[in-house]
Amino acid sequence: MNHYEGDERTRVKDRMAIDQLLALDPAGLWETVQREQITMCGYGPAVAMLTAARELGATKAELVKYATSGDVSGDRDWVVGYAGIIVS
Repeated sequence: MNHYEGDERTRVKDRMAIDQLLALDPAGLWETVQREQITMCGYGPAVAMLTAARELGATKAELVKYATSGDVSGDRDWVVGYAGIIVS
């Protein structure tokens, strides 16, 4: 998810992207990442995955786990966000 900002800001930005993923909204994800300057690597493939998943009949997405690197390292000044999401 977002890279190299403080933990609090990263969580806010990541939540915006996660909300679009959970809504199965590829255009919304693209627009949110661009508008909010979320430094999420792989958002292009995530948009493609959402598009394909919807075409294949996916109807829901579930957030399994979210964390930032600060949860492990204790350094909350400069973190990377991570999310596990199941799309079905």
